[in-house]
Amino acid sequence: MAAPELRRTGRVILMDPMYRVLLLRFQLTQAGEPFAFWATPGGRAEDHESDLEAAIRELDEELRLSVPLEGPVHVHESTFEVNGNHWRGRDVFFHGRCASNDPVFTGGTEPDERDALQEMRWWTLEDLEKTAETVFPPDLATVSRRLVT
Repeated sequence: MAAPELRRTGRVILMDPMYRVLLLRFQLTQAGEPFAFWATPGGRAEDHESDLEAAIRELDEELRLSVPLEGPVHVHESTFEVNGNHWRGRDVFFHGRCASNDPVFTGGTEPDERDALQEMRWWTLEDLEKTAETVFPPDLATVSRRLVT
């Protein structure tokens, strides 16, 4: 098997004034089975984009949102399989703030993205720490708490 292809993303840990974190719910296929998870807004960087440029573009595409971003504040690397594709992921996270009613869930711009994106939800830090649901990155609660303190 060939080495997994690099998938570089710019992502945003977006917080509202109550320090809740906005996550998007995705439904994909992993190992031939449905796979649901929550992740921060963001997505794959185009070849010509920096991680920050990708994060800014994705916020606009997914949430019709433009806010100042700080960072990078975190980097998460992993290998994974989704929809039969094997990837070596490098997620670079930035931090932004907005009012809780500012994001507008668009469901994405591409057909496969519209199929995968299910909903958005604000999570308290306590909810992130206690959830049994799959959240990416796995250390999001720790990283988010560090951004608050």
